[in-house]
Amino acid sequence: MRKVRFLDNISAESIDKMLPCFKPVFKNFQAGETILTYSDNPQQVAVLLRGSAKLYFSDIEGDYGLLETYAEGDLFGDVFSLPLSGYEYTVTAITDCHVVFISYDHILHPCCHVCEHHSQLISNLFLMTTQRSQELSLHINILGQPTTRKKLLTYLQFIQAGSGAGEGEPFEIPMSLGSLSEYLCVERTAMMREIRKMNEDGIVESNRRQFRLLA
Repeated sequence: MRKVRFLDNISAESIDKMLPCFKPVFKNFQAGETILTYSDNPQQVAVLLRGSAKLYFSDIEGDYGLLETYAEGDLFGDVFSLPLSGYEYTVTAITDCHVVFISYDHILHPCCHVCEHHSQLISNLFLMTTQRSQELSLHINILGQPTTRKKLLTYLQFIQAGSGAGEGEPFEIPMSLGSLSEYLCVERTAMMREIRKMNEDGIVESNRRQFRLLA
């Protein structure tokens, strides 16, 4: 599925007319700042307009892990938190970020005109929500793989398919290797050791963030 963006199929003129109806709030964040902490009472969704960010979870014992990384155009918010008691979810800026926040109330109850560009924006947000749910399901599937090698292969096959690279063609993963080890919940040195073995076994060719699946 092609990745849907917040303002797809909406003209610049329509954006100027439409945005006041949704009462968006635009904010800037510096690298390392907290963008959003999920609550038990979801109030808003957020779209990353510029920059990159990460979603971390932490439990009551202080252990934490990486759930997702976000790039320009990605959607996040409380609705995507997992229904587990004792967990906190925090979105942190990796680089300087520009974010727009929109309340659920204004999404579900737009202005009385409900004109075409309003409907298009709501459709875009719905499709983005669907895609985000699919990505979370993928992550759960990856974490359920029994070995580090199978986790890596499942992830790499997904990224290859979404990159448009053909069979045997190189592609680049959208995160650093350090972030990848967090995403896979694997110790970094153990993951790097497995990647070296996969190269030696003729399964992949890799150079930092660039990979090519051979088998």
